[in-house]
Amino acid sequence: MIQERVGPAMQNPAHWIATTSPDYSGPRIGLVHGLAAGRHMERHLLRFLREAGYPDTTLYSNHRRPASIADAMHEAADRDRRIVLVGYSQGGFQAVKVAHELARRQVPVALLVTIAAGGAGRLYWPQIGANPRRIPANVRQCLNYFASGDLLGTDPFAPMNLARAESPDTHLENVAYPREPGIDHIGVVRCYPAEKVAPPVRSLFLDRLLRELQRTTNAG
Repeated sequence: MIQERVGPAMQNPAHWIATTSPDYSGPRIGLVHGLAAGRHMERHLLRFLREAGYPDTTLYSNHRRPASIADAMHEAADRDRRIVLVGYSQGGFQAVKVAHELARRQVPVALLVTIAAGGAGRLYWPQIGANPRRIPANVRQCLNYFASGDLLGTDPFAPMNLARAESPDTHLENVAYPREPGIDHIGVVRCYPAEKVAPPVRSLFLDRLLRELQRTTNAG
């Protein structure tokens, strides 16, 4: 996998980087974590996806340059593999930026998932002026999740949370979680232990993500 020379604070820990056999044909999944949320994503979504049978899942820092992540995605696309991007909080902003970078390279994205990418996160200086709601035309499917009980990742006015596709060919869904215990900025990506996962997170996000990944794998 292509890696960038970056400072120690931005370098991915070795176990975050996927290692797969050269003949692996499943999707390449790029996870992008939020600010100071690397360990949280490692314990939850990274583990969840690898245990679900998607070994080519790599976790990236939200400070990783979008072009660097796009390099790794592009390499897999050159081998006719599907590309999936999943971004949480600040990572959701970055995942959309990666999708736009891949659009410039004419590389399709099979699935883009953004989770809690908005709210107070818009005030973080790297995201000033960024638009996590504008989904480029190379994205075939986009799932955009937000929760009214999440003050950090949800915009105060409902229309601000709605992603919009540049192309009518993009299948886009905006998914609003109901307000209930456990669905906060941390809970929206919780996978373990099972008894602490809010039922709507399980049904609307985790189960749905696996279904879409299976569909993407079968299409490949």
